[in-house]
Amino acid sequence: MKPILQHIKRWTSRDNRWLALPCTAAALFVLLVMVKSCQGIAYNFTNECRIYKLGYPIEEARILAAELSDAQVDSLIARQEHDTIAIPVIHARYYIADNFDRYLAYHKKDTTGAPLDNIIALVNVGYDRDRESSAVPCDTSKGQLMLVNGRHYLDENYKPDTLVTFSMDYCYWEQKARPVVVDAFLAMQKACKEQTDAQLMVNSAYRSYQEQIGTHKRNPKGYAARAGSSEHQTGFALDITSREHPMRWPFDKSVEGVWMREHCHEFGFILRYPEKQSHIFGFAYEPWHLRYVGKEVAKRIHDEDITFDEYYAFYLDKK
Repeated sequence: MKPILQHIKRWTSRDNRWLALPCTAAALFVLLVMVKSCQGIAYNFTNECRIYKLGYPIEEARILAAELSDAQVDSLIARQEHDTIAIPVIHARYYIADNFDRYLAYHKKDTTGAPLDNIIALVNVGYDRDRESSAVPCDTSKGQLMLVNGRHYLDENYKPDTLVTFSMDYCYWEQKARPVVVDAFLAMQKACKEQTDAQLMVNSAYRSYQEQIGTHKRNPKGYAARAGSSEHQTGFALDITSREHPMRWPFDKSVEGVWMREHCHEFGFILRYPEKQSHIFGFAYEPWHLRYVGKEVAKRIHDEDITFDEYYAFYLDKK
């Protein structure tokens, strides 16, 4: 650059003043061409260009380059194909950036034609990973929002600090739960009684690790979690029946069962295992199983029509 400027200076001296303007213009043109050439060469090495060369439209390439990390771009390039869900995934409501590669990998191997929302949900809750090898200890520091399932387990020594015994007016044998759960149930039971004239009953509440071992052995596969994977060990879960319908199997068709499904979130409970989402949480439909998460979280889960597993992955566990 410096020799060029010196050359221009010589040519624009007093004796060559008439050449000053054209020489300067020519020199600037040369510099512009050199800069553009360097920019073009540099662009070839950008993530945007690399993605564009893979077959993505330039606008999609620009979006992906802005959203993905260098490692994710490298992984995308390694696929050597234009994945049609790459952009829709990024724009999905419950998209988690760290899971981008897993969304595409699940879509690639899926043979069922799963819709995008299902792919997002299943990957977010870890369905694409082996359950045994990906299992981790439950984060009990989250209190009433701790996640317990086949991939988040409690050890055999875990027990709530405080448990309260339900009045026998509301259960058929002694049942215990955390104080906040008992209070919330009593408020819900009262409202249900006033609005439907039916009385909700607690069929099962807190169960220890050892008690869950026996429950798992006695119940059909899919209806009882293994010890360490049961929410009942947290003291935040209740199995509900009613005095009018003591057998829980038809409970979801009963007046009180329908009422509870529609109103339990108003008291801080969620229907933990809803009917059409068992593929996400891994258990059979249980219209009687409630989990206490607090009114604010329960309302969000109800309003967004998602499972607690999905809520936990997106709102609590997302990095």
